[in-house]
Amino acid sequence: MALGFMRRHREWLKYWLLAVVLAFILLYIPAFQKGPVAGTDDEVARVGSESVTVGEFEREWARQRQRFSAQGIDQATAEQMGLRDQVLGQLIDRKLVVQEARRLGLTVDDAAVAAQIQDMYQLRNGKFMGADEVRKRLALQGSNEEELEESVREALLGQRLQALVTDGVHVSDQDAEKEFRRRNEKVKVEYVAVDAAPFAVQAMVDEGEVGARFQAQRDSYRLPERRVVGYLLLDPLALQKDAQVTDADIQAFYSDHEQQYQQPGEACVRHILVKVKTTPDSPGHTEEEARALAQKLLDQVKGGADFAEVAKKSSEDAGSSYQGGDLGCVPPGRMRPEFDQVAFTLPPHQVSDLVKTVNGIHIIEVLSRKEDTVQPLAEVKDQIHQMLLQGKVRELAQERSGTLAEALRKGQSLEKAGQPLGLTVQKSAPLERGQGVPPLDSPELLARVFTLGRGETYPEPFGTARGWVFVSVLDVQPSRLPELAEVKDRVRADLQQEKARALAKAKAEDLRARAASDGLDKAAAALGLTRKETPGPVSRDQPLGDLGSGQALEEAAFSLPVQALSEVLASARGYAVLRVLEKVPFDPAAFAQQKASVVSGLEQQQKQQLFEAYLERTRERFKVERRAVNLRRLRG
Repeated sequence: MALGFMRRHREWLKYWLLAVVLAFILLYIPAFQKGPVAGTDDEVARVGSESVTVGEFEREWARQRQRFSAQGIDQATAEQMGLRDQVLGQLIDRKLVVQEARRLGLTVDDAAVAAQIQDMYQLRNGKFMGADEVRKRLALQGSNEEELEESVREALLGQRLQALVTDGVHVSDQDAEKEFRRRNEKVKVEYVAVDAAPFAVQAMVDEGEVGARFQAQRDSYRLPERRVVGYLLLDPLALQKDAQVTDADIQAFYSDHEQQYQQPGEACVRHILVKVKTTPDSPGHTEEEARALAQKLLDQVKGGADFAEVAKKSSEDAGSSYQGGDLGCVPPGRMRPEFDQVAFTLPPHQVSDLVKTVNGIHIIEVLSRKEDTVQPLAEVKDQIHQMLLQGKVRELAQERSGTLAEALRKGQSLEKAGQPLGLTVQKSAPLERGQGVPPLDSPELLARVFTLGRGETYPEPFGTARGWVFVSVLDVQPSRLPELAEVKDRVRADLQQEKARALAKAKAEDLRARAASDGLDKAAAALGLTRKETPGPVSRDQPLGDLGSGQALEEAAFSLPVQALSEVLASARGYAVLRVLEKVPFDPAAFAQQKASVVSGLEQQQKQQLFEAYLERTRERFKVERRAVNLRRLRG
């Protein structure tokens, strides 16, 4: 064990270990947080051969709740947003990483654990807490030294797995230069687009052409493998009738969260300002002079002069003097503390004595004041009702999802599993890989469907825009060559589009020939087209105005000299001709200066992308089962 290693080397470890243990506990160990800690081995999920226990989940959920709270998200809102499920997903991913690391034979010894704690979690001030205090704090949170070691060990396993997967990533000088150019090179262009769509009505296609194209290119119209899917849908709209929110629920939420419905008071004020110099060269007066001037103005106001007229004539606050010194209505804390004190204590319609702030000497009149209020329940009742209803629908969906998942894991069919809940199996049209229709349009769902065999059911739900879906593959239709009747409309549309683009290209070539001598503006006007330009210089990967983006467009724009006219270029909607007006070229000196940073950033990005792709494959290797019933019980 790592602690054994430390004991054998306690002369150099005894001080820093206590400190880093505390730092690790305070900052990184989920157990060192407020909240209940379950003393049970019940699972909320199983990942391969390992489980995520109730205790693990509650500790992590407590830690994340503190983070949410710091962001202004209370627990009820966190539940409504589904953040509990996100936390469980993070724990599942950790288990996946650790299991994959162990599958590959990666290990972490006690010395590495000790060194990692020393390197990463030493307290900044160099002072260390006694061992007794560390043990006491761990015990209060239901944690111990072994849990600390295990957390560090799992983190190191994850790091070693990521290193194994990504250490081969290398960014060449050419890649770095390409990325630098992408970020920094810019062009401004003028252009004229010739869209193909208006030519579609001229692009006539007869039956003979359709048949000939089909026979010549039949293989290009091959029908892909398709799956017919049976599915059960937990529709949130349908669940609402069973997810009742009572007036008592709304009142309880309102009472518990009254603070978030508080509306701060405000004071409507105007003032006259005489500035005081803050530096010898700054505008204003000495404080003695400013007070004397302000007192004269105050005497005028108290003698019956109109406050607004005095402010317009004599106030040195340029932002408000023209409107009679009116500052509008401001909440507490908006103005300087000395100003605030008067604004929120002086009775309305009274004028203050002289008030000194860092801005100068003020004379303040309170026009009106509104005290702090709380939005009445009637104003926010609908808002609370909707939020609580969404939460209850989510809870109901999780409960029913858990029931369905358990039934499917026990081998029941979709039809039998759905009967107790009043759900009927629906059947999809044949689906192509990656091309779903609502509610079978989740990328994750579609990918999973094409890994299942005929008659196979997936026991976990998929979240979609329409609700939660359980699926079974009813039929697998292999790829095959089509008959003409099956793809006739596609063939006709392809021919029509080709002819329309050919007509657009011919017009673009005429445009280009005219522009070579007359300029784009005149050439466009002669052909009934419109010359446009980008609003300003644009970088690579950014659209060239409403031309959009594309490799041919980008290569032309960034390779042409300034004022050079392009050839006819293909665009998404047709063809275009452009001319470069301005250019921000590649700067070798700037690249040399920033090269190391560009290389480092690219390496990190590529490593992250590679590791995420690797984890996607790992998820297919280890079966993941969520125990919705146990997770739901924790909400009680």
